[in-house]
Amino acid sequence: MTVRFEVDGHVARITVDRPEVRNAVDRRTQRALEDAWDQVERTEEIRVVVLTGAGDRAFSAGADMKAGDADGLAYWTEPRRGGFGGISVRRSLHVPVIARVNGIALGGGFEMVLGADLAVAVDTAEFGLPEALVGRLPLDGGVPLLLQTLPRKVAAELVLTGRRIPAAEALTLGLVNDVVPAAELDAAVDRWIERVLRAAPLSHRAIKQLMHASTRPAPEEITQIATPEVVRALGSADGAEGPAAFREKRAPRWTGT
Repeated sequence: MTVRFEVDGHVARITVDRPEVRNAVDRRTQRALEDAWDQVERTEEIRVVVLTGAGDRAFSAGADMKAGDADGLAYWTEPRRGGFGGISVRRSLHVPVIARVNGIALGGGFEMVLGADLAVAVDTAEFGLPEALVGRLPLDGGVPLLLQTLPRKVAAELVLTGRRIPAAEALTLGLVNDVVPAAELDAAVDRWIERVLRAAPLSHRAIKQLMHASTRPAPEEITQIATPEVVRALGSADGAEGPAAFREKRAPRWTGT
């Protein structure tokens, strides 16, 4: 089992349970996450969801590039209900989602945080979209979600350089709602759950719909724009070289082809 789904009263908890690979998401885990979100949508009693990763090192390191899954172009064309982790661009969810960020959130892991409504992070957490450093692209909403949240030049810096930002900076930029020491993380998440549960569930449903309707174009529409440069990058030799260099723990040799 790579994903744990637990419900206690009105609170559901979804945990990516692959700490040995920093909670990286492979195909099997992606499908399990999609199924978990589908179950949330079918369960009327659930009023808030906490999304996190197992262990104390990582929320999620993103896509598991060591799993031998699809190349860039094939990955882009594969269906992923709701985007990365089933949540990065999901628009049908009727309840608030709190990201419990217990460590690094990189690539698709960061996109899952961006797809959540609220985020509480441990003070040692780091966030980043390093895809360009391995010849890939943030394909599950990272670019439009950042542009909706940050000034353009700050968003450009993060996606063009792959720079990781610490939790304190993420708080200043408005990417997370709360930053606390590791020992206080669960108590902080519980406080946010309590705040959310004070509100009327039907109001939450309506507010979520209004929030989604206010975003035009939708992030998932942008990520499916098949420009020649997107297709070229995903099918390029560099697109294969980046993951290979990552697996072999060496610097990539870019050729621009």
